[in-house]
Amino acid sequence: MKNIIKIVFLGIIGFGLLTYLTAPKDPNKNEVNSNKKVLNIDFIPGHFDLVSNNPYTKAQTLFQKGVEKYIIVLNHDSLVLFKDLYRYTDKNIVLIANISNTPWLIKQLAVNGKLEELYKDSKIPLINDSNGFFINSLDLKDNTQNRYFIYKLNSDGTIVKMNEGLVELNSLEKGISQENSKNILEQIVKSL
Repeated sequence: MKNIIKIVFLGIIGFGLLTYLTAPKDPNKNEVNSNKKVLNIDFIPGHFDLVSNNPYTKAQTLFQKGVEKYIIVLNHDSLVLFKDLYRYTDKNIVLIANISNTPWLIKQLAVNGKLEELYKDSKIPLINDSNGFFINSLDLKDNTQNRYFIYKLNSDGTIVKMNEGLVELNSLEKGISQENSKNILEQIVKSL
């Protein structure tokens, strides 16, 4: 009996040591910048859903090397703010609706229709990233509901994160005043 207890005890210690030594590194810990993934146009998904008359679009129609473009990822509440961005700028911009964490049934019943309603007049293309492929390609892990992220696609094909910001919490449900929307969007356009 004494030998069995020793074997079990040593087995537990060995298993714990093996688990500790082979555990993957925490990706959230700060590492040397040389280990960071350099984002470029090759990481962008080949096909995606566009909120428009032509919902299934190839990446080559919106993203090309040699053409600078701003990519703005919008989480839940920031969707209501950026619907009027086309009125304040003529810059080359693509918006991405990050709704990947929304349950499938809610996406089908409410979110897709709400996106079409919000962006029906917009002249800026809006990508419906319901499966999360786009945000994964940008290595974006933050799904805070009132946050947005601005990236720049450089002419050499590299993608650089430029800025991020917050909008008022629950803006999608409560709405946002026209004056407040105008002030925020004008500040964002100046930063581009």
